[in-house]
Amino acid sequence: MGNKAGRRRRRRTRRFNFQAGKPSASKQQSCWKEAAAAPPQGRLKRMETELAKMKAEMRDSAESLMAGKVEADQAEAKLQVLKLKLLAVKEIDAFLMGFL
Repeated sequence: MGNKAGRRRRRRTRRFNFQAGKPSASKQQSCWKEAAAAPPQGRLKRMETELAKMKAEMRDSAESLMAGKVEADQAEAKLQVLKLKLLAVKEIDAFLMGFL
């Protein structure tokens, strides 16, 4: 019978025989772990450039958001002025209606 659904094959690990003059498997594994801990220089450079790009994009986004906030505040101030003018016109209209 073949493999049942849900089961995975496991790879067999090879065991190296210790030979004089050659590093043992444990030493090789520790070297691999050290190499895996530090990312390759090319990848590190690429990550640094991506970080710089993201910082620039965030700075641009923040500047545009602040500009939008200033415009919104100005529009709100203009709206308040128009509301006050409308209120004044309504008061004048009510005053003039009193004479008719």
